[in-house]
Amino acid sequence: MTKAAIFHTSAATLGLFQNLTASAMPGVEIVHFVEESMIREVMKNGGPTPEINARIAGYVQAAEKAGCAIFMTACSSIGGSVEQCQFLTRMPVTRIDEAMIEEAIRKGPRIAVLATVETTLRPTLDYLQRRARAAGADVDVRPTLMADAFKALLAGDNETHDRIVAAGLRDALGNADVVVLAQASMARAMAGMPPSDVPVLTSPERGIQRLKERIEQLQC
Repeated sequence: MTKAAIFHTSAATLGLFQNLTASAMPGVEIVHFVEESMIREVMKNGGPTPEINARIAGYVQAAEKAGCAIFMTACSSIGGSVEQCQFLTRMPVTRIDEAMIEEAIRKGPRIAVLATVETTLRPTLDYLQRRARAAGADVDVRPTLMADAFKALLAGDNETHDRIVAAGLRDALGNADVVVLAQASMARAMAGMPPSDVPVLTSPERGIQRLKERIEQLQC
């Protein structure tokens, strides 16, 4: 049976990814790595430090030793660090937001990017611009940081979090061709919102579908 590794910096979305992978690729064994302390350190330091990068590299190497065929990070804040680990391993390394960013570039050029944490917003913007340049696409990126929403989430006030994100989303829909939600935790704020002609993209479903496609390519 093919094995795939998914690395999480939060257990909050672990159940979501377990359900998505079980539905999309029941014949693949998923090895989940979870280290919740890492995202707190990333936020404290404004991004991954050399020590954090070394730990990420250790997880990549552990996944390879465990027989995994591919490694994916479910956390956009460390996506760039995971990409830099490619030289350490024969297995492909990828990130959950790869497919979402590619789709956003196709649907642009006005791309609104919403996040509640700066250490997620900044690397998402960097990745978006890098992929747009590689695709030869001229994009107009419009970022919005909703830090108060994340503070509410940390305090256990999900209702306030969702209200702030929903308000930011409504504003973005009026000034963009496509909206990117940089964090999986933001998607639930869409519940109850009226349909919009502007697509709103989230990473979990698209990322797992891309992971499935990559595994199928490896099996050929």
